[in-house]
Amino acid sequence: MFIINLKKSVLITYLGVIFAVISMYFAFSKMAFSEVSYIRYSLAFLVLAGVCDMFDGKVARMCKRDKEEKEFGIQIDSLADTVNFVVLPVVIMMSLGMISIYHVVVYAFFVICGISRLGYFNVHAGLDDPVKFYNGLPVTSTAIIYPVLGLLHGQIPEETFCLIYIIATLLTGLLFVVKIKVPKFKGIAYVIIPILAAILVALLLVIK
Repeated sequence: MFIINLKKSVLITYLGVIFAVISMYFAFSKMAFSEVSYIRYSLAFLVLAGVCDMFDGKVARMCKRDKEEKEFGIQIDSLADTVNFVVLPVVIMMSLGMISIYHVVVYAFFVICGISRLGYFNVHAGLDDPVKFYNGLPVTSTAIIYPVLGLLHGQIPEETFCLIYIIATLLTGLLFVVKIKVPKFKGIAYVIIPILAAILVALLLVIK
């Protein structure tokens, strides 16, 4: 009756998208929170979306799937990544008032690089073997880059903060498409990264 896949192999991917939508909500909820707090809540949910992305593939491979479900998993993961780690950072920056023409040019560059990176990944992703190395910086890295820089929000002048974000966006977009090998997290990283993510979320919510 419906074409949506609600099997447990993709539920964590969907959860990441839900966190991204909540992040967008906070990005535009300036009336509900102070100028510092609203962006911190938004960035905290970006971190949570990143944690979901870290585990969705691992969980999916533990599930019994046919070829079509594996192919669907690859496609839905990249589509979710487009929303969570390519579109969402742009939404956050726009909510900060970064909407001049040169900002839009930077956003366009960033998004094109991001979707190109994901398209490249989809073409080269295997159905059975997990990826050991990424070519180019994974788009999931924005779930670390923007929240870490977000700790500066309210601590430095707004103009300086926005300039840092724009420079970071240009460099990140470029690294998406530079052909460099980036090792994928494995082993103990699946314990350490969530702990560090929890600390980052706590810092975002506590630091004023």
